Amino acid sequence: MRNMLQLVTLLVISSYSTGVIAEDHPTQVLLATVKIQHDASTATGFLIVPKSGVNAAARESLLVTANHVFEPIPGEVAPIILRLPQPDGTYQRRDLPVAIRANGKPLWIRHPQHDVAVVKVTLPTDVEAQPLPFDSLADEATLKQQRVRIGRRFLAFGYPARVEANPAGFPLARHASLASYPVTPIPPHPLMMLDMSAHGGDSGGPVMLETADSHREESGTPILVGLVVGKVQQDERIQTLYEERTVHHPLDLSIAVQAHFIRETIGLWEKSVAPATSGN
Repeated sequence: MRNMLQLVTLLVISSYSTGVIAEDHPTQVLLATVKIQHDASTATGFLIVPKSGVNAAARESLLVTANHVFEPIPGEVAPIILRLPQPDGTYQRRDLPVAIRANGKPLWIRHPQHDVAVVKVTLPTDVEAQPLPFDSLADEATLKQQRVRIGRRFLAFGYPARVEANPAGFPLARHASLASYPVTPIPPHPLMMLDMSAHGGDSGGPVMLETADSHREESGTPILVGLVVGKVQQDERIQTLYEERTVHHPLDLSIAVQAHFIRETIGLWEKSVAPATSGN
């Protein structure tokens, strides 16, 4: 019998308002979170409004997720799940095809070192979707100001094992806490360990910092500290005279890439769509 410890496994199986104003920060993040699905796998993404490069009047925003989510999707579109509010207060599921390739070439922009990708989406006018502002993405100054240290509480939004909260397709929100140290300075510490069990479908989900006013009706924006990109597990390889097999033991730990690198990826996207300027 032989045992092997495998620390990281990628989770390959891996919205603008229609008039309803989210009353708290968790609801704001929930309304910006979408399910990305196709026949081969499922994952999570969320909507962000960059500082430039989109037409807000046309309801354009960016879909943020893990790069390894887009890579295996065949074809040129990736359906995402949105929600359509009904007069009786319920919601109806609404699928939206998002173009991720054109003539076989990727339309998304990926971070050169980290598992982050963004692609532009145009939202229908009737869906309940509230993209988050760019400034909701935490930078190093925010982490220090908010005293993000070991044990701080987070909320992670996603679709673990394809599970949806209800037939309308809302994501699940789960508690997590910071399990690794340190988180700053950010460049040498791009990843955070979270005390939360991750499953296929969680990849690309936003991780929000819980603060004293997270559930109060106050102004301001949520603070996103990162997105889920993987999980930690122990792989036990068993070999006998007649059999070889691997048993996966989840360690109830997730891996998130810091929001700083989402900021950088959005910056790369903005550069890619900026009008070319000619010199004199």
